[in-house]
Amino acid sequence: MNNGSSGWGSAARGAVALYVLGMIGVAALAIYSVPSLRAIPELAVLSYPTLVLIAAANSTILLAVFVTLGAATAPRTGLHSHVFAWASGGSPDWDAFRRSLPLAVGLGAVLFGLVTVVDVAFTPFTELESVNPAGDAAALEDLLASIPMRLLYGGITEEILLRWGVMAPIAFVLWWVRNRVGGRMEEPPAAGLWVAILASAVAFGVGHLPALASTFDLTPALVVRTVLLNTIVGVALGWLFWRRSLETAMVAHAAFHVVLVGVSVVAMLLF
Repeated sequence: MNNGSSGWGSAARGAVALYVLGMIGVAALAIYSVPSLRAIPELAVLSYPTLVLIAAANSTILLAVFVTLGAATAPRTGLHSHVFAWASGGSPDWDAFRRSLPLAVGLGAVLFGLVTVVDVAFTPFTELESVNPAGDAAALEDLLASIPMRLLYGGITEEILLRWGVMAPIAFVLWWVRNRVGGRMEEPPAAGLWVAILASAVAFGVGHLPALASTFDLTPALVVRTVLLNTIVGVALGWLFWRRSLETAMVAHAAFHVVLVGVSVVAMLLF
């Protein structure tokens, strides 16, 4: 009984650490969302702190759910988080994390290039270039204002939600089902992990549609383009989570946004 209680207590500490880390991104998203909420007449009279709380409410709840799911499944499937290991009394390998940084940053940059090529291929079918033309001052200001949200919510919180909270549970369930219907396996099969990577990557893509719908009329081509681009990124990040760590995926995700913002700013200023 004591060993079980100790185990759950350690997992709870690890979950709390990831939750606090993820809430940094939730706060960044909420702050970025306040101007949009103020544009709604019914909300314009509310105070700034109230608007921040409203903007953060949904993500705060989702983060708690997915952190818990990941804490219950990721360690069992061999999916690793240095922060979780540190907070739960395990053995985080920070040296391994530092060695993975060049891979993470490089992969983030490569992903931006790949996504750009695919996005250009979809341009004739989506015509997104007609909205917020390059060089527009308001678009540049909004892009710069979005940097904390992109790096903190995108780089940290989305990885906790999608990789830790979706990919790990799917991998665990597939492994559990495999052990029930076939011979027992001591660790999740690679095929099951790839299914989990792909499923969480598609969920990552679908999760971007509501925000897109608030700005554009969704067409079949635009939906396919958005889901595909984010799935490409999600598969690579899921592979990093599997082969390296959750934090490595976070760095790669943040690096993707750093390159995206840098290239976008240069394009807006020059063209």
